[in-house]
Amino acid sequence: MVNASEYQWLEKHPRIRVAVVADRMPLEAVDASGAPIGYAIETLEQLALQTRITLDYHIYATVSEAIVALQNKQVDMLSSATTHHRLTPFVNYSLASRVQPLALYYSLDHARYTNMQQLQGKQVAVVAGSSAHERLLADYPNVTALSFPQLAEAMAAVNQQQAVAFLAGSDETAAVLRAQPLWHFQPAFQLAEGVEHQFAIREDWQPLVDLLNRGLVSIDAERSQQRYSRWQSYAANGPSYFISSWWLMMVVLLVAIAGSAAVLVKNKFAKAKAHSQQLREQLEYWKNHDPVTGLPNRRHITRMLSSWLDDAIPLSVLMFDFPRQNEVFENFGQRLGEVTKEAYAKRVQKGLSSRYPEAQLAYWYHHYFVVVVPNINNNKDVVDIAKQIVQCCRGWLRLEQLQLLTRCHVGYCSYHPQREALHSDTLLANTFTALNHAVKTGVNICRYSPELSQAGLVKLTLESKLRKAIGNNELELFFQPQFCLQSNKIVGAEVLLRWFTKDGAISPEEFVPVAEETGLVLQLDKWVFQSAMRFLARHASQLPKDFKLAVNFSATTVSLGHAEKIAIAYARQWQVNPQRVCIEITESAMMEQPAEAKASIQRLRDAGFGIAIDDFGTGYSSMAYLKHLPVTVLKIDRAFVSGMEDNLSDQHIVKAMVMIARSMKYQVLIEGIETQSQANLASVMGCEQAQGFFFSRPLPQEDFVNSHLLKPPAKEKLRLVVS
Repeated sequence: MVNASEYQWLEKHPRIRVAVVADRMPLEAVDASGAPIGYAIETLEQLALQTRITLDYHIYATVSEAIVALQNKQVDMLSSATTHHRLTPFVNYSLASRVQPLALYYSLDHARYTNMQQLQGKQVAVVAGSSAHERLLADYPNVTALSFPQLAEAMAAVNQQQAVAFLAGSDETAAVLRAQPLWHFQPAFQLAEGVEHQFAIREDWQPLVDLLNRGLVSIDAERSQQRYSRWQSYAANGPSYFISSWWLMMVVLLVAIAGSAAVLVKNKFAKAKAHSQQLREQLEYWKNHDPVTGLPNRRHITRMLSSWLDDAIPLSVLMFDFPRQNEVFENFGQRLGEVTKEAYAKRVQKGLSSRYPEAQLAYWYHHYFVVVVPNINNNKDVVDIAKQIVQCCRGWLRLEQLQLLTRCHVGYCSYHPQREALHSDTLLANTFTALNHAVKTGVNICRYSPELSQAGLVKLTLESKLRKAIGNNELELFFQPQFCLQSNKIVGAEVLLRWFTKDGAISPEEFVPVAEETGLVLQLDKWVFQSAMRFLARHASQLPKDFKLAVNFSATTVSLGHAEKIAIAYARQWQVNPQRVCIEITESAMMEQPAEAKASIQRLRDAGFGIAIDDFGTGYSSMAYLKHLPVTVLKIDRAFVSGMEDNLSDQHIVKAMVMIARSMKYQVLIEGIETQSQANLASVMGCEQAQGFFFSRPLPQEDFVNSHLLKPPAKEKLRLVVS
């Protein structure tokens, strides 16, 4: 089953580190001795025997922790995974071995939901990083996903009325419900598409993916079903590992109350009653306050806000963030992360209470805090409060070995009883929208306006559509030919991305900025580059000898070091000679993080790829810096071409750029050539190559192949006049 090259790979990687989540039966869990168990583990053990793999298991409490471990290469694979936007750029997935339905569950105390449209504007609890979380973000942007580390906590959130329902894998949920009969939930409906169980392997370990896939194909479907049913039965009858700490504490307290009542039933009834009341008050406090900061939690502040709105009290809501919280948790662990969050909250509480004692500070969720100020809705007064929050959050936070420079952004929205009637959810959503806008634009304080919601809705809708388009291969590559000005022969083509929907074409100028804002740009770059390599591999025998395909990478992909990984991996996968590929990087993008960009470009050149500086002359790069870059092509931007025939200044600028390029031994390609006269001028001034509508508009792949690869292009149009 293992071929020679794979055997050599296994010799270099004798042990595979596998991340296992502790409470995801029937897929995976940990037994009383600390050993991993479950359907995914048993399947992986069988594959390990077939492929001579040695497995080392690493246990994690939550899905998110396991994902972070794989991203940081603390482990090599996940034993159970689904397609996830945080994972996809870093992993390859195996074939699916099971499909688990995704179902919505609701409390028996509430009316039943029959479809996802009924949940628009409502909060649905999910496990952070789970398939349900991904599905809500991608397919139902109008439903608010309230994420929790574990499934038991998501269920508890519904019981505590923080969410109206929860979405999760039906089999995992069934296991938890059978283990904890105190929870009264039932399924409302299942989503049309379930979630596939896969193994997620780090992207540079393709041999392991191939080995596991061959093993999965060989497993008998009936035997796999029997194995899965057995673990479902085990989850129902075996020991319970799924009781959340909140419920466990509640059970202990109830047992204590019952014991006290039995012992003191005769002469200490009054004392037992008082003790019971105290416990109920304590439980009520826990339900309404954040255990780390001691602040009112989301449930409590929402109820307070609703009460004030019902009484038509004018008020303002401000929301601010602690943007470095994730960084602290991931690098220093939960304990120091919680200490930092508590210190951050106390600093703001102290600053507000001294000047605005009526302001109510609360912990919202994740790294967000809320301030509600009754009887204040004058814009000047609210801005003063926002400035106070910014001042409190700014500066050094010193705790133990940690010295953290903190900052925040503030979004706010005011309620005027005489002007409008708002629901608490709407007011909070508007405030969150204003905060998001402040973060994206880099301002400290942002006031909500209806235009922000409209812009956010448009962006969310476009993001959801783009995510689907990437996954379903709905995008299309166009090719714009590039010609040698001396020989009039085609020397290459630039790859351009196009998106056509049933409602018409969506311009790259519209969807590329959304991809950059939402983190989809990495997936977009991977899709484009892989498609380009597929094209080169398919038409290798038809390409002219020195033909080069130019492919663009975003500034984010280059600066984060992903460009060379993507380029090298896909060129190797499709057996494409890197010398056939010229990677285009914009001039301004290289200057955003010059050190990282230079290192990334050097690695690409070392691998054999050509490098082109795109849109040259429109950025702000230093000539002294550019001369140290291993660049092969300089592309002169079309901005200098349109007026070149009549404008001597543009001609002088183009001549100067050509001289610079030649002094650095770059090839020169000029963009935007639309007339014979422009082509002649470009050739006379020393440009070697050109592209533009004069030669050809961007063409779909089939038209490009038919017009420029299967038969020679017409040469009559281009008559160069060289003096």
